[in-house]
Amino acid sequence: MEAIVNEKIWEQLAVNIREMPIAEAKALGAMALFGEKYGEVVRVVQIGDYSIELCGGVHVKNTAEIGLFKIQSETGIGAGTRRIEALTGEAAYHFVTEQENKLKEAAKALKTKPLEVPQKIEQLQQELRDIRRENDSLQAKLASAASDDIFSSAEQIDGIKVIHKQVNAKDMASLRQFADNWKDKKIGGVLVLGAVSDEKVNLIAAVSKDAIEQNLHAGKIIKEVAALCGGNGGGKPDLAQAGGKNPDQLAAALNAVPSIVQKLK
Repeated sequence: MEAIVNEKIWEQLAVNIREMPIAEAKALGAMALFGEKYGEVVRVVQIGDYSIELCGGVHVKNTAEIGLFKIQSETGIGAGTRRIEALTGEAAYHFVTEQENKLKEAAKALKTKPLEVPQKIEQLQQELRDIRRENDSLQAKLASAASDDIFSSAEQIDGIKVIHKQVNAKDMASLRQFADNWKDKKIGGVLVLGAVSDEKVNLIAAVSKDAIEQNLHAGKIIKEVAALCGGNGGGKPDLAQAGGKNPDQLAAALNAVPSIVQKLK
């Protein structure tokens, strides 16, 4: 639409404005817009042979006077009605110049030419994706290495292995990696891990199939642990997660895991 409007500007179409009876305007094929009500005499605006409409707005005498047309926004204002807002003339020129300057600044920051900015961004995005994949792989390896130490200190609570530790994990995804390692190693029993990130507590609990059969439920366990450090959460019998608001209470909450397991069993 923007291209069409600019084409009509460049064609320098004469704008003819007349007032006439509405019947005569309709005979000319004038378009009535938006279901508006009109009187017996109407204002008819004809733009070359391209457009003829009933319109009360102020208009130029020639489309060339508009200079340049640049759409800024397009929104809905009612059922079946859209509104286009645009800049024209000097304002449009300044807008385009501003956008061009911003593109040049971006190109300078990216150390490339303005027209090559999209390709440079795509290249950097691909590099970032590669780095993230590599980082995820390294995090998984680190979690696996740390898991051996964490999983070696299981307690026996009424014949069930229980591991409850505070670990270094930047987010819930990292905690889930520990839980996945625990499951892969088939250690069994109950696993409850907690970590502090951005002054908040992340918690995860996992319960093996044989422990579930003894009435243990990861969602119930994590709910009680989270409550001890100002949080809440829940989940499935085999896996659950939660958050807390009081990092200083995390150690005490994890120390309570054996008694919680014993109570729920």
